[in-house]
Amino acid sequence: MVHGVPCFVAHRGYPALYPENSLVGIRAAVQAGARYVEIDIQLSRQLTPYLCHDDNLKRLTGRNAYLTRLKDDEIDTLTVSCPDVTCSSGTEPAPIPRLAEFCRYLAQHPQVTTFVEIKSESIARFGLSKTMDAILPVIDVVHTQCVLISFDWELIALIKSHQMYKTGWIIEHWTDEQSAMAARLQPDYLFSSIRCLPEKLDQLWPGPWQWVIYTVDDYATALGYAEAGITLIETDTISTLLAP
Repeated sequence: MVHGVPCFVAHRGYPALYPENSLVGIRAAVQAGARYVEIDIQLSRQLTPYLCHDDNLKRLTGRNAYLTRLKDDEIDTLTVSCPDVTCSSGTEPAPIPRLAEFCRYLAQHPQVTTFVEIKSESIARFGLSKTMDAILPVIDVVHTQCVLISFDWELIALIKSHQMYKTGWIIEHWTDEQSAMAARLQPDYLFSSIRCLPEKLDQLWPGPWQWVIYTVDDYATALGYAEAGITLIETDTISTLLAP
């Protein structure tokens, strides 16, 4: 990555035009030129990893149910609509894909790196060990293309103990406590919402990590962050920003 030049991450695929975390949206992002993709993982009742941001499925599917409490065959019947008001009205709902299906696609695109966010709801329901045991064997075939990320610092510490995966920790607040935890964890990437960042970007916490921010959907704003040294930027409108 070149200092001062934005490098865009397809946030949940391409949610401005397709249902989030859908394979059709991810394919569209990669076809548009994305070299970084971010996805979210929740576990089913049977500990099968699915690409889904929310545990409660009301927003995405219209069904008031929790993915972590559903069996696989129930989840496989559901489809995700495009909740973003800017999403193409002609876009069809899409199935909730399994992580295994995504990994088969990723293996065909070795140029793509994926940030795999392991959601806190699944960790809370199943525990750290069961969650990792459910995910690691699935991504093993593409582990060199995956960076495992989470808000849960204990999970990041556990992943680092495997010494096989790159990691990213997502901060919740701009505090001394979070800064100290970042220094303790030493992740490869440090993620932050743009709302959490300090007003003066020269005050970013120093460390061995690379910063990744979310979510920016216009090129001028992204360029400002990149010129300040934050070049990895998540966006919902990947093809628009790849061709400003």
